[in-house]
Amino acid sequence: MRIVFASPDRETWVGRHIVSLVRSLRESGAELLEIHLQDGDLSEKVQQIQEFSPHFYVDINGTGSIVGLQDDKKVPLCDLLGFVHVSFFLDEPLVYFPPLLDLKNANNFLPIVTDLKYADTLRFLGVERFPTYMTPFVDSSSFPPPKEDRDIDLLFLGPVIDPSLIASEISQSYPEEFLPIFYEVGEFLFRNPEAHILFAHDYILSMFTPELQEKYTLWRSEKPEEALRFLNQILVYATQRKRWYILSFLEGVDLKVVGLVEGELPEGHTQIETTSWDVFLDVLGRSRMAIAVFPHSVPTGIGFTPLEIGMMGCAPVLDYRSTLPGFLVPGEEVITYYPMDRADIEEKVLYYLDHPEEAEEIGQRARKKVLEAFGMERRAEFLRDMFSSILEQAQNQSR
Repeated sequence: MRIVFASPDRETWVGRHIVSLVRSLRESGAELLEIHLQDGDLSEKVQQIQEFSPHFYVDINGTGSIVGLQDDKKVPLCDLLGFVHVSFFLDEPLVYFPPLLDLKNANNFLPIVTDLKYADTLRFLGVERFPTYMTPFVDSSSFPPPKEDRDIDLLFLGPVIDPSLIASEISQSYPEEFLPIFYEVGEFLFRNPEAHILFAHDYILSMFTPELQEKYTLWRSEKPEEALRFLNQILVYATQRKRWYILSFLEGVDLKVVGLVEGELPEGHTQIETTSWDVFLDVLGRSRMAIAVFPHSVPTGIGFTPLEIGMMGCAPVLDYRSTLPGFLVPGEEVITYYPMDRADIEEKVLYYLDHPEEAEEIGQRARKKVLEAFGMERRAEFLRDMFSSILEQAQNQSR
């Protein structure tokens, strides 16, 4: 079995788990050629791929897509050379729409999603092939042991951006008559955290006047890529609206915000810049609790970040969603709050700040659950078996 892996930028954090997963296939006898499309000449990379003659080509979020020409038409390289292009979608596919516009008609494209709602987005973008689902996981070998002494009580994981800054930028980037659609869809997502962007968009759009709907539909048909970026900006706005809302009424609480901050933080909040994966893990390992607000680009699943928090023995503090108990047990392996309930969030945060030993026990149980249920080994076995089955079917058909 020969596999080409279009490896992401070496500093990609979540992608590290997929890098480890794909590399682990070597242990079962697979030949692996790892390439970095961002380095060097693309034609040389294509030649490398041709000479290697892979059965599978793997990338993350479709970012390794390569297109060639056949009879003056764009054709994905996987169809030109006859290999299976496998893309792991770790984030909302809408964010990575440009390569998907080239891959949507590919015969040999196999998407693997880590959130079931991503299937809806792929279908919306024209990808007819039904995706395979894989639960998020972590490569436990890439984590240092948790620290015994923790000197940080409470983290808040970013990025955090004042939504008014996003609104100001949007007002200068899109037609003024469509801005009410932007804000109303964003507010609907903010108040309905489990809603998906496509449902929210269509539902809210139906409430506007027929005249505006007609203008908007025409704009989308004339400028489809700009319209997709418009949807992506709504996702960003709604996520940051939710995060800033929670930060604003935790004013006065000694809270460390990890990562990018744009805007003036409330009193009592300070920023910790994490310049590398190792620094990020060190901060988690020193902390008792970490608030992680689900981004709207992770609409129904668990994502990777809560598992990374738990892996470091830090208690995840997450906004409750109906699917969460299928991953982590509220009150035992995760602290939950209702994102629109200010009193609930304040009560949970203040209680566990006053009872740090209980927070540490939840962190220990979260780590145990991640090690037992969300390790890389099962996913590697699943991927290996799937590739073997596809290869066997192809060999049988060629006889």
